[in-house]
Amino acid sequence: MSAKSYSLRRRLIATTVGSSVAVGLVSTVIVLVIAWKEVGDAYDDTLEEGSRIVLALGEAALRGPAGPSGADDRGRQELRLNYQMVAGDGTVLLRGNDAPKQPFVAPADLRGKSSRFHDVQQDDRWWRVHVRRHPTQDLSVQVGQKWKERSELIGDVLESLAWPLAALWAMLGGVNWWLIRRQLAPLERMAQGMEAKSPDDLSPVADASRAHEVHSVVGALNRLLERLSRALEGERRFTADAAHELRTPLAALASRIQLMQRSHAAQSPQLAADLQRLRDDVARSTSMVENLLQLARLDPQSSDAVDMRSIDLRALLDEAVHACAAAAAMRRVNVSVECHVDAVMGHREWLFSALRNLVDNAIRYGAEGGRVQVSADRRGAAVEVAVRDDGPGVSGESLALLTQRFYRVLGTGTQGSGLGLSIVARVAELHGAALRLGEGLDGRGLGVVLELRPARSDSLHVRAMQ
Repeated sequence: MSAKSYSLRRRLIATTVGSSVAVGLVSTVIVLVIAWKEVGDAYDDTLEEGSRIVLALGEAALRGPAGPSGADDRGRQELRLNYQMVAGDGTVLLRGNDAPKQPFVAPADLRGKSSRFHDVQQDDRWWRVHVRRHPTQDLSVQVGQKWKERSELIGDVLESLAWPLAALWAMLGGVNWWLIRRQLAPLERMAQGMEAKSPDDLSPVADASRAHEVHSVVGALNRLLERLSRALEGERRFTADAAHELRTPLAALASRIQLMQRSHAAQSPQLAADLQRLRDDVARSTSMVENLLQLARLDPQSSDAVDMRSIDLRALLDEAVHACAAAAAMRRVNVSVECHVDAVMGHREWLFSALRNLVDNAIRYGAEGGRVQVSADRRGAAVEVAVRDDGPGVSGESLALLTQRFYRVLGTGTQGSGLGLSIVARVAELHGAALRLGEGLDGRGLGVVLELRPARSDSLHVRAMQ
């Protein structure tokens, strides 16, 4: 099972933006921790200073004529602190308006403790309390601050940072997307250049980038194309040499056998029969060589590189039938042509090869003394070129295998290479045409239909008639 593909651009953007967001969050946490500590120290200093003031003013108020009650009122008016002046027995002598009635910290809890700051809970609220003891008297001053006030300040700071951070991250994502897309543009142009290439175009890929990484990829790719070009050129030379080296001796052998038939056939009927079988074997070998070479030329081709031109279809069908006239005469097969289409788009040499193979197969495997019909008709937006015979036909199981290379139906009693329909299928594929196999004439035999594209002028003519 292959791994799921992904977009390198998206992954780079996600990685850069994600890491930036992570670093930003960690930095924000560090800033908040430092701010919390600094704010806490500042508030603690304020509490400590407040306790010193409260102790000085509270001591004077306790000695004044107004007494504790008056001092309490005056303290409330002059000091806006959550303070308490607590006696040694736990009695609150003075306190601020928002301070609890009970001591923040009971005097009994202060004995034996050197810490001056305490975190306590009073009236369902948490307080930060600074305790300052009187140097000579049995009393203490306790100044408290709600923890909520400190956390609200940090919350305000975080809220103030949130929108700028979100805006910076959004801007960072946009900048990263633009920069990464710009940096990956040479790779996309290189991919488009490779996509536009055909098997006949193995020229080096242009490198418009100055990046070392892209240089290395393009260099390796161009070296691969160079090796592939040399390999294909060697294969083409081998194909051309094989065509010459194989055709010539086979043709010479066929001529020599024909001469032997003329010279010795009358002397021995058995020798004549053997020479005829030998001649048939040579003809079959020649046909196989021709088909193999044709497939070798067709295999490297690409459908987008086919030289599509307008072809006179009637002339093409007549030429294909004429090429098989000798075989038709030998088997006494009547070949008829019905063409109702002027022209089609295609590669003439390849279409001729396909049609010649279809007609030759119909003559070879059809009924001796039978009929072969070659027709061309318009069917909607396509041109159907059909070759049908009235022979024994092919069973449904074998029908789907006919286009496989070297596949031959057993029991036909006819020699063949099993490559004819493979060539037809390859030509149809290169033309983007559909290939259908079905019944032949009068419900018998085999029918092969090619759906080709009409020529532009013919297509316009049909639309005008409609």
